[in-house]
Amino acid sequence: MKNTVPMAPIHTSTNNKEDYVVPATSPENMVRILLTVVAGVTTILAATKLFRWYRIKARILNKQKQCKDAIKQLQDDMDHNGIPKKEVERILGLKFSQLKEKLRKGELKAVTVLKAYQTRALETNKTLNFMVEPVKEAMEYAKQLDKELENGKDPRPLHGIPVSIKENYYLKGYDSTGGMSIFVDKPALKDGPMVSVLKELGCVPFVRTNIPQSMMTFECSNPLYGTTVNPHNHGRGPGGSSGGEGAILGAESSILGFGSDIGGSLRIPSHFCGVFCLKPTAGRLGYRTTEELVHGQTLVTPTIGPMGRDVDTIVTAMKDILCPRLFTEEPQIPPMAFNTQLYESKRQLRIGYYVSDGYVPPIPGVERGLLEAKVALERFGHTLVPFEVPDAAHMFSVLFSKAAFGDGGHNFLSQMAEDRVDPSISLLVKIYRLPNFLIRLLSHVVSFFSKEKPAGTIMRNMLGVDSVYDWWKLAHEITIYKEKFYNLWQEQNLDAIICPTMPYVAPPTGTVKYLLGGVTYTTLYNVINYPAGCVPVTKVTAIDQKNMANYPSNTQTQKFIKKYYSTDTAGLPVAVQCVALPYREEMALRVMKDLESGLRHHLTRSSR
Repeated sequence: MKNTVPMAPIHTSTNNKEDYVVPATSPENMVRILLTVVAGVTTILAATKLFRWYRIKARILNKQKQCKDAIKQLQDDMDHNGIPKKEVERILGLKFSQLKEKLRKGELKAVTVLKAYQTRALETNKTLNFMVEPVKEAMEYAKQLDKELENGKDPRPLHGIPVSIKENYYLKGYDSTGGMSIFVDKPALKDGPMVSVLKELGCVPFVRTNIPQSMMTFECSNPLYGTTVNPHNHGRGPGGSSGGEGAILGAESSILGFGSDIGGSLRIPSHFCGVFCLKPTAGRLGYRTTEELVHGQTLVTPTIGPMGRDVDTIVTAMKDILCPRLFTEEPQIPPMAFNTQLYESKRQLRIGYYVSDGYVPPIPGVERGLLEAKVALERFGHTLVPFEVPDAAHMFSVLFSKAAFGDGGHNFLSQMAEDRVDPSISLLVKIYRLPNFLIRLLSHVVSFFSKEKPAGTIMRNMLGVDSVYDWWKLAHEITIYKEKFYNLWQEQNLDAIICPTMPYVAPPTGTVKYLLGGVTYTTLYNVINYPAGCVPVTKVTAIDQKNMANYPSNTQTQKFIKKYYSTDTAGLPVAVQCVALPYREEMALRVMKDLESGLRHHLTRSSR
């Protein structure tokens, strides 16, 4: 039998801490592990957020530097190779029709005209900030046009006409961001159809103009390019989303511009800045020219259109761009050339008019402008009859809002997740980031305290639709509304309608978020898809401003209007809309021309 060594007894002591081993699964260790994991995840998330913030900041700063460098380069070029100031003023003083004739006859060089408008745009941009960047290829193209004429080639229809274009137009080699940094460094691979057509016609795109971030507001501000101000009052905005176009044309630093419109984006800047425009029927000029940020929404669709400083500019542009090249580039649109017979008809018209659409009442200057337009058209022999808009509040708060925000803001928020939020849309972003149940609850609170039921309805409808069935129901509701409006039109045997563009004039910068109810006047004609043009008719007077004392203060919107328009409005432009049936842009333009002529004739006689 083997000898065994006796083992020493094992002693354990609960009083000796050094001898105590905590089991891995004890509560204390689990807490330590959990805290370590939480700290690690928090650090990773914070680092990721910080990295994303720096990446966004770097992207914005890089884009800003590119644009500033391009502007500085053009300024240096004008300083060394520009034209005399007298020549600049002489060219800028020409009307569109005069400029077109002199260019086509070779009396003016395309290069000289381009330099004149580049010089003017650079100068006025210093205070207005409408310029995103100059088009660097403009000079070479102008030289090419001059060479064509020197070699005996027939001049193109719009030979040498400088054109400003909204930033969201596709231009080869340039970003179309809509003021969103997520789209930076994604240049267009080719020109959009309208840019291609304009170049074919002999136009020279020379500058790209500013827009609001997301293009979902009529405040003209974004983190990439900054804030654009109104040429008539630098403390007020130019409108949007084609705000840069409104400002550059209002400052007489461009002679022909192109913007886009899904809720008033051509007409609001025209009204605020005192210029002319035409929002065509959606589909008349095509669908593939611009970056609209939201794709697939087909109930209320955007349209592109021209802007200018008189009606003749708009008419000439429409006549020329409705050409075979456009119909080839945009195969989905009807190949309808400009109807000269309809535009030049001398038949006396029956025109409806309204001073208010029944939701937000107009300020005194806007009301006076509409009534003066009515009288001017009556002097032409036209018959003007009152017209009543059917339920404008429902049209905007339900039909437009639910269509425009049908996805509940998912596309918008996904884009904003990779961007810095501009103050002009910060309220919208904050609302959308709330839980849906809280938005619904808040909407009723807003309706109660603002004394405006549509305000809360808009918030609820911004949550979008719940199903395809709901989308179909909305489409049917819009169809019914269109039929109702058309039946009222037919009952009065109308040829056209004139009405305010907005119930107020240019607002102080940063206040648009409090004045959204005014867009019923423009969104109406996007929902029913009627062409509508703008004609400046007057300016706000000191008497108009004084009469604001009688403006109502029943709702929150009315209180804000009274606050912002009781002072500092004298001299601000007022424009009216001229509306026709779908695909009858020529009728809208004819009314615009008669109105422009009637007002000018009255002013001429009054000054004698």
